Amino acid sequence: MYLTQNKGGCMDTSAGFSYTLGPMDDTKRAGIVAEQKDRCVCIRCPTYNECMQEKSELLYCIIGRSPTCAFEKKGCICPMCPVKVTLGLTKAYYCIKGSEQEQRGIPAL
Repeated sequence: MYLTQNKGGCMDTSAGFSYTLGPMDDTKRAGIVAEQKDRCVCIRCPTYNECMQEKSELLYCIIGRSPTCAFEKKGCICPMCPVKVTLGLTKAYYCIKGSEQEQRGIPAL
């Protein structure tokens, strides 16, 4: 896997992966999260449960796995998520396995 810098973050040139939340300040990161929140489909996932809903947890693909909610796998709709497509993500079950960055073993910058 080769990582190169681009305007938005890191790009894995071996798989076309573009993780745009890498090297930027917290304000910019928060802005991207706010933009994508309305497009997130986590709440419609069969694995999404009452605990996640009570804590308003979303965007596991960017933020990472649920820090406090216990749950069981009941299916995954990550492959159909417009956020995943927009950001060029390739993994699934982010609520359980962690963000795209975590699952790929890419260190936080």
